[in-house]
This record gives sequence, structure tokens and C-alpha cells, in this order.
Amino acid sequence: MIDRIIEFSLTKRIPTVLLALGVFAVGIWSWTTLKKEAYPDVGDTQVTVIALLPGKAALEVERQVTLPLERELNTVPYVLTRRSKTIFGLSVLQMIFEDGVSDFTARQLVLEKIRDADLPPEADLSLAPLTGPVGEVFRYTIEAGEEWTGMDLRTLQDWVVVPALRQVGGVADVINFGGLVKQYHIITSPNRIYRYNLSLQDVIEAVSSNNRNTGGHTLTRGDQSFAVRGLGAIQNAEDIRNTVVASSGGTPIYIGNLASVEEYPKRPDGVFSYAIRDADSSKIKLRESGVQGLIAMRRGENPSEVVARVKTKIEEINRNYLPEGIRLTTTYDRSDLVNYTVRTISRTLFEGVSIVVLVLIFFIGSVRSALVVACTIPLSLLFAFSMMKITNIPANLLSLGAIDFGIIVDGAVVIVDNISRRYKEAKEKKNSGLSFREIETLTIDSTKEVGTEIFFSISIIILAYLPIFTFQRIEGKLFSPMAFTLAYAILGSMLIALTLIPVLMTYLYRTKLESKGNDSLERQNPIFLRIRDFYSRFLTERLANPKRVAAFALILVLGIGGFSYFKLGTEFLPELDEGSINIRCFLPVGVSLRTSEKYVPILRSSILKHEQVASVLTQLGRNDEGTDPYGPNRLEILIGLKDYSTWKENISKAELLHKIKKDLQETLPGVSFLFSQPILDNVTESVTGSVSDLAILINGEDLNSLRNLGKEILSVVSEIPGATESGIEQEGDQAQLTIEVDRKQAARYGINASEILDTMEAAIGGKGVGILYDGSRRFEIIVRYTNDYRSSIDSVHTLLVTGPGGARIPLAEIAKIEFKDGPTIIQRQDGKRQISVRTNVRGRDQGSFVAEAKDKVAEKIKIPEGIDIHWGGQFENLHRAVLRLRFVIPLTLLAIFIILYTMFRSPRMVLLAMSGIPISISGGLLALLLRGMNFSVSAGVGFISLFGISTMTGVLFISRLLHMIEKRGNNKDLKTSVLEAAVIQLRPRIMTILLALLGLIPATIASGIGSDVQRPLATVIVGGLSLELLVTLIYIPSLFYLSERGKRMG
Repeated sequence: MIDRIIEFSLTKRIPTVLLALGVFAVGIWSWTTLKKEAYPDVGDTQVTVIALLPGKAALEVERQVTLPLERELNTVPYVLTRRSKTIFGLSVLQMIFEDGVSDFTARQLVLEKIRDADLPPEADLSLAPLTGPVGEVFRYTIEAGEEWTGMDLRTLQDWVVVPALRQVGGVADVINFGGLVKQYHIITSPNRIYRYNLSLQDVIEAVSSNNRNTGGHTLTRGDQSFAVRGLGAIQNAEDIRNTVVASSGGTPIYIGNLASVEEYPKRPDGVFSYAIRDADSSKIKLRESGVQGLIAMRRGENPSEVVARVKTKIEEINRNYLPEGIRLTTTYDRSDLVNYTVRTISRTLFEGVSIVVLVLIFFIGSVRSALVVACTIPLSLLFAFSMMKITNIPANLLSLGAIDFGIIVDGAVVIVDNISRRYKEAKEKKNSGLSFREIETLTIDSTKEVGTEIFFSISIIILAYLPIFTFQRIEGKLFSPMAFTLAYAILGSMLIALTLIPVLMTYLYRTKLESKGNDSLERQNPIFLRIRDFYSRFLTERLANPKRVAAFALILVLGIGGFSYFKLGTEFLPELDEGSINIRCFLPVGVSLRTSEKYVPILRSSILKHEQVASVLTQLGRNDEGTDPYGPNRLEILIGLKDYSTWKENISKAELLHKIKKDLQETLPGVSFLFSQPILDNVTESVTGSVSDLAILINGEDLNSLRNLGKEILSVVSEIPGATESGIEQEGDQAQLTIEVDRKQAARYGINASEILDTMEAAIGGKGVGILYDGSRRFEIIVRYTNDYRSSIDSVHTLLVTGPGGARIPLAEIAKIEFKDGPTIIQRQDGKRQISVRTNVRGRDQGSFVAEAKDKVAEKIKIPEGIDIHWGGQFENLHRAVLRLRFVIPLTLLAIFIILYTMFRSPRMVLLAMSGIPISISGGLLALLLRGMNFSVSAGVGFISLFGISTMTGVLFISRLLHMIEKRGNNKDLKTSVLEAAVIQLRPRIMTILLALLGLIPATIASGIGSDVQRPLATVIVGGLSLELLVTLIYIPSLFYLSERGKRMG
């Protein structure tokens, strides 16, 4: 089949060239329309259920909402993990599904169950937007003068900005943070109500029952039919004031007689503030209580396109929708990271291509041959882009950054080298010009001679990526696109090498081959000639004692490989630099939102004193949608950094982070800080349930027992070298004011418990009694007492409850009022309550840290019965990936063995062809050790790549040697055949290894944003191929000679 493809290409040259041009055109179109992202969406398929139960403590929300929902959702199929967090007024449940379950299927399965849950009528249930952990692609804030209040800005946000942005294609939702939600408050007091012998419940019922529109069906008059509308809905504050509550002596008593009606902000759950430096750092735009919008992209969309559409819409909103003096300003733009990453990759790829071309010119000695080989690179890439477009694989940091152009041109190098050599031999033999028919026949024979070897070699390289395709969850979503992209590019390079490259050689060398002169087809590089002569002499000496060479190689593998293996640490992935910093600040538990606000300017000033900081965005508490289940003591700080090239101080990002951390700890000693990055933070929390490197999950039922055990484990783990930012994820209990109805005492006054609780809810917290519609806008109507009746414990004690006959009973007489400690957050997983001990690891590898932590916890702490612990976090991802590799890699090597056996029909030859693998692995391990890198999944992918590349070089040599022995006959001198084959194959073997090695040199030393994950992978390949280049050129010929000599002597 390979021979027929080669013959067709060379006999139908014009169709072959046109087909290549077609690939070029389709590839260009595919690249321009391909989805590009900085970081792949590695989140599991998950559905988040959000249940709001305003005014209820965490224990009540758990009992009334979380547990009923969990009971219904327990029967949802294909679920890996069920997690929930419950705080004051909010329950958030996450369902993590198996790979392969679509987002829409998962959401449908969950929706079918939650509608059957037995929940309180006031519970507001919804699903979180259809987005992923990397879906937050854009943030903006509303800039305005001081004359605009937080309520004004939030009203514009809710009813002008958000509806417009939600219409943008690809936007899943716009999440609000900050600002003050406008409400209409009916503010009354017991004295004003009781003066008219009324109760608070009378006010509530009056507003509730006098705020509706209705319909009277239709009225027919003659030939026409008219819809009948009854209009009684409240339309403004004056309508509320004119609502009749009762009448006294024929005189109506209005709401306006009993209360004041005011536009008043809803009690906020979170506060947003920002400080943004101008480009020249001369001014800082600051707002203490701002309004922020977070654009969540729908999963599967193109972030660059979505952000571009959002920007266009924002320009339209600024131009047409907003009042003068108000505008939307960008505070976070994912496309910046995407563009920066693309520039980093483009620079790395350009450097790699340049190195490859220079090496080709150096070794081949002909610019035209070098350019023929080099044209494989763009065509292979464009072929890969076309396949990525067809299979819907996005272009990202890993899928493009890991492409090794040296591997891509390897097949073309072998083809061009063999054709050039045969051209030269044919012209020297004939000593005159060749006819075109002779050139065509010679080219076909030359390509066929190595075509099968190239097909098998490249097939093995592609097969070597099989373990990557078996990765699951985060590692699968992270590296599978890379493996597909590489496989497509290498497949394209093979097709180009077997079809287009021979055709181009006939076009470029036809004139020289047909001429009768003795012009050299290529310039002999004198440096390479010296290398070849030295190699020939050195190999001749080594073949005199091949056992010594084999022993040396074995010692090398065991020495270098074994030493490096036991010295290396392990981690899941190196941290991707996003060009920003995300900080989580844990203030004392129980602190109010107003008190927490006082710390924000202090922390912001500490951060802004560093000139590298471009912006500081702070989110205190949670948003109104409930997607972030945090209390008022949780502060999240997003620090935007200037372009690294503009930093005046010559420090790294890690050094800046250390300075900021030190300053914050000195500014607020005793406050806990957790440092991360926005994408990493979201991804880690989504996948593992924790934002830290290591999370020790303690599961049981009694929160006190779980917390006590957590404190013991924390005391052990925090003392282990490398532990930093350690703590317990869930805050401790805080004092809560409990009002427990005394049913016997209440019964004596003829008062039901519900009447007491309704009065308490309305008087203290405020009770929603209806909606006021203002055009397309809607605002809640709240009834509550004035602040002086609900601001102290004494006022709560004297709160009056109306009994039968109008008697007023103080709340303290019919209820027990006291402070009790209660949980602020209740976390659950798979039906059990959970406490998690978190820690980040700095200064050492995660693997050894976790091993030491497990040993010390097992040694020093006894786990009580009924409690189980689970070790999670990023370590869990590494553990899962390693287990998968241990199973799949042997199967892959077996598959490679079988494929090679079909080629050589000799187990001995197959083992010889694969003998370079252990040497290259040893080189990769040594390279990681010398660069101070840990073994990670990224490095593991590099080792997988080495399997195919190392086998390819062995296949090329063994097949060439067997071909020469077959031509000479078995009776010819074996040593001479081995030596001659090794010398002939020296140039293509050096080029294939050197090109694959040098093509990744830029990736090994890249330091820009987006280069972090490439470096371990590239380091492994460069290190492995470097050692292979130094050793296998002698080792494999010697081993072949030793093996074949033994067989003949036997």
C-alpha cells in the first residue's frame, strides 16, 4: 500500500501538488476559525444547585434544604461525587459526573430530581450557569462620579447592563457582585401600629392582598371581543402609602399613617471595591463600594470570540444605554492571557523552526534540500489545524506548545537524505545526465527503500501517545488535546514525506540531474566529514569488544537512571503563570460585613505600594446569585500585574509574591491568607473541592468531633517542612441569637408558634410582602421595624406579639432568648458532614510531603470510630494519573513490540530496535534532576514521547543494516556490514535525533506567561535525546554485532 501511494504521487505530480495546496488553504481557514484558549477547560461535567433561604442560619438551611435535596439527588446516575456547602441563607450542592456525560444530560438528570424535593415555599431554587471552572472570561466595573450612589449603579447594572450582556452569544450568565439592591421599605414601629389598635400582621396582609392585577376574560360587544384587565398592582411608593389597612369610625387608615415608605437598599451579602492604576501609574481610580459584573462563558465556546463580542456590546452600552458620566470599564480580560500565551507559543515555535532549518542546511549541505524538508513544518501544522477543526479540539498552551518540529521533519529528513544519496550515486555511476524517466524511477525506488521504515517509525511515535488518550478527568482534558494535535501533525508529516517531498525533489534537482556536467548535487560539510571519519574509527575500535560497550550502557542506565529516579520529587503539574495573583483572606469568624469592610483599604494600600501592581479588585462576602458560598469574613483579592517587561525592579513574580505575602502578614498579623491564581483557584476547587495543594478530608456526622480531629491533624501537618498557608477550611462556630418558642407559655396567651416567628421575622429581619413593577423593572417590598427596635438584645426582648383580643405580649415572656454557638458553614460530601484540613506545599515536592504527612498522622493520631479521612487536593490527581500510567504504559510497549514484530519477524531485532528507550529515559530523569524539576504528569508525557522517538532511530538503523546484509549475503563480513551501515546512517540518525532535540530547546528555556507546563515536557525530551545521541550511535551497532555474531557462532 505504501509503495502504491509513493508511485501514484510521483506519476501524478500535478494532482499531488494541488492536493498539498488544498491542505494549505483549508489549514489557513481552520486556523483563523479555530477555538483558541490559554488554558483548556479541565473541569468535570458538573451541575451546581443553588438554594437561597434568606434569613435562616446554617443549621436550619441544612435541615430544610440541603438534606432534602441530597435525599432526592442520591439516585441520580453516573455521579462520581456529591458535595455541598451550607451557610447563612444559602445552600450550594455540586454533582460531579463521570467522563462522557454531557452537560445537558447531567442538568436534565438533576432537574428531574430536585423538583420532587420537599422544600420550604420561600426557598429559591436554581441551577448555576452552564459554565466551567475556566469560564470566567471577563470582568468589568461601573465607573461613575460620587454623585451616583451604590443603589443607583446597581439598579443600572440589574436592569440595563446585565440584560444586554446576557444576549451576547456564548455568554452563560452575568454574575453581579457589589452595589446595593433597591427595595421599597415600609418602615414602621410598634407605637405607630398600636396607636390604631392594629398589629404588624395587619400591615403585611394589607400590602400583600392589595397588590395584584387580574383578568376578567373577555367582553364581547358587537363583532369585537375585548380583553378585560383588572389593575390593582402597586406602581410606585405613593400607591403603597395609599393602601388601606383598616378603617376607624368610617375613616380609612392608610399605610402612610402607620409607616414611612422609602427607597432603601437590601442588606448586602457582599461588597466589591477596586483600585486601578493608569497606564503611566500617575493616578489610581478608586471606589470603595462599587459594582462588578463577571461574564461567565458557556462551556465549549471560543473565549476569544466571546470576549470580542462582549467588548463590542460594552462599547454599545457605553454609547447608547448609560447616562452621561457613567461607563463600563474592563478590569479582567481573558483574551489578554490568550494573546500573551499565543505570542509565547509563536515565539517558541519560530525559534524552534529556525533552529531546525539551520541544522538541516548544516548537515545536508544544500539549501534547496533543506527548504524541501522545512516545507513539511507549515504543511504538517496546517494539516493538524484542519483535523483539530474537524474534531473540535481547541488550540491552547499545551496542544501547540508541545509540538516538536524536529520530530515532524524526521520522516522528510530520511527521505531527502536517501534520495540525495541515490541521485549522487546514480550520476557518478553514469557520468552523464539522467533522463527524466530515470529520475522518476530512481526517486520512486529511493522513496520505497525507506518508505516502510518511515511508516512504521511514525506509526510507533503516534502509538506511543496511547497512554495519554487513556488519562481521565483533569489530566485527560489537559493532555488529550496535546496528544491529538501531535498525532495529527506527525500523521500529516508522514503523508507529506511519502508524497509531496519526493515530488519536490524531482522538480528541484531535475535540471542538475539532466545536465551532463559534474556539478555536485550538494556541498559536503567538512565538519561533518570529520565527524563521520572520527565516528568510523571510534566504532571500529568499539566493535572489537562489543561486550564492554553493552556493559557500559547497562551501568549507565542503572547508574544515571536509578540515581536520578530516587532523587526526584513528584508533583501533579508545575504551576501555570497567569500573569495575576489571587488571594483568599480569612478574617475572624463571626465578624460583620461592615467591620470586615474596614480591613479592605488597609490590605489594598499594602498591595498597591508595589509598582508592579496594575489593579486590585476585592470581593468581600458573597454575590447575590449564591455561586460563592462564603460569609462576611471571607475576602478575595484579585491582583492584576503589569507586563513583566515594564517592571522597574528586576524581580520575578515569585519574589513579588513573597514580598506581598510578607507585607500582608505584617499588616494584619494572625489573619490567614491563601495565595493562588484566578484560573488555578477555580479549577482546583472545582475538581478537588479544595483550593490547596493538599486537602485532608475528615468525614463523619458530629461537627465537634470532626473539628477536634481536624485541629489534631493540623497541628501535625503544619509542622512538616514545606507546609505553608495551613488551616481548617471551615470556620469554627460563632455566637447566634436563638429565639426558642416556649409553647406552653405561648398557649396560655392563645398564641401559636407561627405567629411568634412571623412577627420576629418581619420586625427584626424584614419580610417580603410583594413586588413593585416599574416598567420592565421589579423591586421587592419589605415590611420591617425601625432600626432602634431591632438593633439590640434589649429591643428583641421587649418586642411585642399581638394575641387574641389585641393583647400585646413581650417576646421574652413567650420565648427563650439567648446566645448559643452554632456553625457558620457546614460542608458535606457523599452524605456525610466534612471538615477539611488544607495546606500548600512550598520548597519541596508534593509526593514526599504527602508521604511524610500520612506517616506522621498515622503514627501520632488515632482516628475515632465512625470517622474516615481521605487525602485529596492536587496530590489526588497525580496519584490517579500515575496508577493509570503503570497499567497502560506496559500495554503500549507491548503494542509497539507487536507492530515491530510484523516488520522484522524477529523478537531479537525488535528488542534491539527498542534498546534505546531505557537510555533516553535515563537522560530524561537526569535532565529533570539537574534542572531542579519534579516528576509531574507533564514530565510523564515527555517520557511517553521518548518511547516513539527512541524506537524510531533504532528502527531506521536496524532496517538499513538488515537490508545491507541481505544484499551482501550472510557469508560476507558481519563487522564490515555493521560498520558500513552505521556510517551510511550516521547523518540521518544524527539529524533525526538532533532536530527533535534542538527543536524543543526554546521550550525548555521559555519563561513567558504560558510556558510553565511546557518546560518539564521539553526538558525530558531534550535530556533523553541528548544522552541517546551520545550513547546509541555506538551502543546499538555494538549490540547488534554482539547479538548477530552470537547467533552465527551458535
